[in-house]
Amino acid sequence: MKTIPTRKSSEHFPGAVARMRYFSEENPHQTPPDLHAHRDEYYIFLLIEEGGGKLVIDFEEREITGKSILCILPGQVHLPENDIRGSGWFLAVDSMVVRDEYKKIFEKSVPAGNSIKPEKAIMNDLRSCASIIYNRLKSDNENTRQYILQDLLSSYIGMIAETYQEKFPTTISNRLTVITHEFKSLLAANYRSMKRPAQYAAAMNISPVYLYEVIKQATGQSVGDYIRNEIVIQAKRLLFYTHMSIKEIALELGYEDWAYFTRLFTKVSKLSPTQFRNKYLK
Repeated sequence: MKTIPTRKSSEHFPGAVARMRYFSEENPHQTPPDLHAHRDEYYIFLLIEEGGGKLVIDFEEREITGKSILCILPGQVHLPENDIRGSGWFLAVDSMVVRDEYKKIFEKSVPAGNSIKPEKAIMNDLRSCASIIYNRLKSDNENTRQYILQDLLSSYIGMIAETYQEKFPTTISNRLTVITHEFKSLLAANYRSMKRPAQYAAAMNISPVYLYEVIKQATGQSVGDYIRNEIVIQAKRLLFYTHMSIKEIALELGYEDWAYFTRLFTKVSKLSPTQFRNKYLK
């Protein structure tokens, strides 16, 4: 079975905690020609100053226009960023640099495909900070400078997280955060066999109603929608990276009735499995 390649920080920016570069029409963002859809084990932040384009993340096409920010989470399958035309800053940063409170904000806002348009003052601050980080990354990597670099990176990422939080406000208690994380972990391990929200609620020893309220507040989606979206993402990966038939994929994902699976996939993705495969493998 063809696997989805994962780019590691040790390969993309060996010996460093981040890679920052400026791109423009004269100096566009470059990706190795043999790299297609892939995952990264690190965070990616795009700060678009002018221009824009389209980016496919987990097989959903995202439109990005000038003066905007987009975050790609570790593990999200995406196509190379070569279709972004214009100018701006690209940052790839090791997950260890991103503070836990910022990670929670990104996990809430990013999976829905949200890019954001910061206020002019924030945009200017981010530009200035990006330029300083870029110059620091080019300098000698002495220990004292590394502390300064990590503080600068944390400030840059923090400003982005703050802007996301302002655009998509959420107040989630620690208890809700724990439940949401437990649900996501259970789903990742059991989506083949557990399809109903009540099954997850029972496994977590809480009521289905309470689970619904928590996940709705934390993610903006119902538990049922979250389960279906996870299944469809897994199906898209199998359609893209294997030669399995629709029936085989349905069985792999726990559906004996492949016609029902096809209807579910089509309803969620707006394309049938065959149409999806033809679109991305043409």
